[in-house]
Order: sequence, then C-alpha cells, then structure tokens
Amino acid sequence: MADKLNDEQTYDRLYAALIALGGEEGQTVRGDTSLKAARQALVLLQMGLLKAMDDDSDRNVAIKAPGDV
Repeated sequence: MADKLNDEQTYDRLYAALIALGGEEGQTVRGDTSLKAARQALVLLQMGLLKAMDDDSDRNVAIKAPGDV
C-alpha cells in the first residue's frame, strides 16, 4: 500500500496537474471550455487547501459537500 500524501505533497500534485494542462486554448469551444474549467477547478482546490491549512481545518471550502446549500 502506498504512503498517504501530506498536505504539501497534495498541493504539489494539484499544482503539477495545473502545469500539465498548460495555457493553450482548445481547438473547439467544448475543448477550450473544458480546459478553462479544469484550470479554474485546480486553482480553487489549491486555494481551498491553503486556507484549510492556514485555518487548521479539515474542510476545504472549495469543495461543496452533498446537502450544502
């Protein structure tokens, strides 16, 4: 079984995923929209993780739990 990632390693993986997506535009509207949404989601997850770390909280505010309004 693999070791679990700590918060810094998790952040680094999110960042690496963002870098892997690059900054290019998609050739089609659907492709471009998908890339932009993925980049935005990764940035929001990074910011939420940093805030949770700073607040010493287990909750990443970028992730909406089922049932939250």
